[in-house]
Amino acid sequence: MKLARLLFVPLLAGILAAAVEAQTFPITNFEAFPAPSSNGAVMFRQPSFSGSTSTFIATGLPAPNNTTQVVAVGIAASGTKSLRVVWQFVANRPGAWLRLTTFNTANLPNPAISYAHALRFKIYVASGTPDLYVTLGTRDNANTAPIGGNGGASGSIEWVGATSGDPITGGYTRPVGKLITAKDQWVEVVFNLPIEPCLPFASAAAPAPPANGVLDGPQGTIECLAFTPVEAGAVGPYVVYLDDFEQVAVHPISGNVELREFEGDITQVPVTVELRQDGNVVRTATVNLDANGGYTIPAVLPGTYDLAFKASHWLRTVVTGVTVAESPVTGVDVSLTNGDIDGDNEVSITDFGALVAAFGSVPGNDNWNANADLNGDGDVSLLDLGILVRNFGSVGDE
Repeated sequence: MKLARLLFVPLLAGILAAAVEAQTFPITNFEAFPAPSSNGAVMFRQPSFSGSTSTFIATGLPAPNNTTQVVAVGIAASGTKSLRVVWQFVANRPGAWLRLTTFNTANLPNPAISYAHALRFKIYVASGTPDLYVTLGTRDNANTAPIGGNGGASGSIEWVGATSGDPITGGYTRPVGKLITAKDQWVEVVFNLPIEPCLPFASAAAPAPPANGVLDGPQGTIECLAFTPVEAGAVGPYVVYLDDFEQVAVHPISGNVELREFEGDITQVPVTVELRQDGNVVRTATVNLDANGGYTIPAVLPGTYDLAFKASHWLRTVVTGVTVAESPVTGVDVSLTNGDIDGDNEVSITDFGALVAAFGSVPGNDNWNANADLNGDGDVSLLDLGILVRNFGSVGDE
């Protein structure tokens, strides 16, 4: 038995329910390669390879420092092998980070990925390793290789999953992506490519399009994984295992939202939808309705969800047991009850007080409250009071 057959801890990046069938596109689980492999020969180069970060990496230390090797040491998410990466930063370098690149490795170089799918893999961080952020760097080069094939080493590089970083000319370094704090257990990292935030890193020479913080083509490559310490300058050592790289198809959820007793323009009313699993919010989407109340939540990971719908002065409604598997999900329709002026998910005396305070007002008045205009006709009147009275005492779903 392997030490690594442990609980997978899902990241806020997204949770994939194992019981749900999904269309997957394997890249590697490292089982096909000898263990130990040559340093930097399989998928990723050794830590000191990239010129972007080589000056931050301590070299000359005893092995296995500064190595990227397939190993069979009892730590694997599946099978018996995984990819171990070990490095240490030079002391007193607060700007230190690691760009672990796939550039023209002897095996699995520059793996192609489709921007229509999510990329997921497992990571195991050994105890004693400082907390870190992991970010995907992709060459946005519109290659035509099959998923996992050699997509080439040209093209501008975008950071996928990064919400911030250190600004440089034309891009960012030290990207802040997915936070990894768990130790001695396998964690699933998911980059849901169609909806992830992006920042630019490095632009290729003209005529290639510059890095712009957008995934422009249908495909790119796994150019690198960036590891940024949470504590700036934390030396390490860092011992990280990677396994089970694959892509998984994602699909939209769509349906209709009825905003009850509303005469205004429903296309101007944003609706917040929480996707929940096991009581936890794993994603929050804000959708805009079309003129018929139609909505779409794009790129939902496979799994079974409860969907909680809430709009400004309407009560929350939860639709349970929505399963996303191998095709788009349609017909998830809801009807929302009007009257929740203060947004506390019930129609009560406090909403009555808010309506009274705004009674008779129109936009531009000092006491105007758009949420008290329940029917959306541009003034707070007896018509709005009638809606509140009819729905008084109603409570939304939790």
